[in-house]
Amino acid sequence: MTFESVVDGDTVETSAGTVRIIGIDAPERGACGHAEASTLVSSLLSQGDAIILELPDGENDEDQYGRILRYVGTDEGVDVGLTLLTAGLAVARFDSTDGYPAHPRESDYHAAQVATVAADGAVTTVACKGASDAAEQARIVAEQQAAEAAAPPPAVDEWWRQYTSCTKLKQNVNGHPTGPFSRDNPSEAAIYDWFAHGTGNNGDGEGDGLACE
Repeated sequence: MTFESVVDGDTVETSAGTVRIIGIDAPERGACGHAEASTLVSSLLSQGDAIILELPDGENDEDQYGRILRYVGTDEGVDVGLTLLTAGLAVARFDSTDGYPAHPRESDYHAAQVATVAADGAVTTVACKGASDAAEQARIVAEQQAAEAAAPPPAVDEWWRQYTSCTKLKQNVNGHPTGPFSRDNPSEAAIYDWFAHGTGNNGDGEGDGLACE
């Protein structure tokens, strides 16, 4: 038998017909990882290469789509399905663990698997999972930043507004500072402005930039 072309990571065209590799599942066309799985098969096999197609006892000859079911190996003895599994580009599937006929290599295939299956059943390669995790983390950070940006600023305790003059402030028993307050000190500027201009009592009578001296 000879290899003709790659259909995708788990399906190849051969001189015997279209072969679906037994016991593995690679990403579907258009899905993340599809190109990488196909490329790996292409790196193992070139058009016209001799290949070994093997149908184990008890396995179906064809799948529901009429594709031949076989293990696929190179003339040098490389198991194409196992290579995809160890590379994180396919999962062990369609065997006795999920209602299909058992095959002799399924234990080894499951042990070699490093890719995963998503909740929707899609094959998630190692690289695609990393990209998905990074994108999810970025989404979470962006949502947190948006929430923080939309949140109202913390309320400022403008305690000084309860006093309508410097005299009343100096009589306070609440422990509030009694001055003087400098217009040039950023931490006191709002207090200065209140007593100098806001109360109507001209708390900076000398005009020296200090209120409630």
